[in-house]
Amino acid sequence: MSVVTPAYNVAAWIGEAVDSVRAQTEGRVEYVVVDDGSTDDTAEIVRARAALDPRIRLIRSQNAGSGAARNLGITDTTAPFVAFLDGDDRWHPDFLRRLLHVFDTGPAQVGAAFCHTRVMLESGRVVGPRWQPAGACDMDRFLAENNPTHNGSSLVIRRSCFDEVGGFDTTITSAVDLEMWLRIGAWSSTPLFWGVRRYLVDMRLMRTGSISSNRGARYESLDKLLTEYAPMMTRLPAGLAYVQPAVFAYRDGHDEIADRWAGTALTAGRARLAGSRWGQALLTWHRAGPETRARLRAARDSTRSGVYNGLAKVLSVA
Repeated sequence: MSVVTPAYNVAAWIGEAVDSVRAQTEGRVEYVVVDDGSTDDTAEIVRARAALDPRIRLIRSQNAGSGAARNLGITDTTAPFVAFLDGDDRWHPDFLRRLLHVFDTGPAQVGAAFCHTRVMLESGRVVGPRWQPAGACDMDRFLAENNPTHNGSSLVIRRSCFDEVGGFDTTITSAVDLEMWLRIGAWSSTPLFWGVRRYLVDMRLMRTGSISSNRGARYESLDKLLTEYAPMMTRLPAGLAYVQPAVFAYRDGHDEIADRWAGTALTAGRARLAGSRWGQALLTWHRAGPETRARLRAARDSTRSGVYNGLAKVLSVA
């Protein structure tokens, strides 16, 4: 089992990430941490852990982004399965064991297995789960349910997938994970993703400076991916791939791209959209005018801020 951690200025959390790999119940691990040009103490913290555990290797490179760091980790390891753990996330001790079991018991077409995710504050305190599907996810379901893996720390992937479709795209700055998963689903000989109904990864909420906090760049990248891959859907209407992205874009105030995505989503049929929670949300946002949308955003942002700030205060004294 090869584990790769791309790390950039995550000194506050990298020790916890590395320790979660060292604590895995599946011990047959080669572990590479790729320091992507950090300017803090990330490398020193990893180096100290490597002195205690011969399975850990530190690679230092100039800053080139998470895709390049992951590619470097792939080429520097050899095991038949690969997993990526972001430097600010952490795994449950059974993460590797449970997901590797899928490849022994699941269909031969499974190229990647993923688990469910819990979200945590920057402090590391868990605040709740994220809903994710279980079982087989082909290209149609993957797009219609808006990337059910949710984050790059939740998967174990066959190395053969990378042999077939290549490495991560280093020319894009956002949605790097999603682009790779879609490429595997479209062009790999093992295109299925398989969800395990267990919460085995903790993902840190968008911290200051994280790539995922730049929503504008993500929507631009996502637009290109949807244009390329949604037409490949065969079981479900291609418009369903645009439903959740349109809702998220409306919520974030990116009305121009949200309106365009909503127009495509509506080709799936209003009756079909009205039968799902996300479809209903899309219809509500799409029908609302600018003033109503502004009020909806303000109410949602206030509620979320109150919930997370309240949780942070309560958990800080718990």
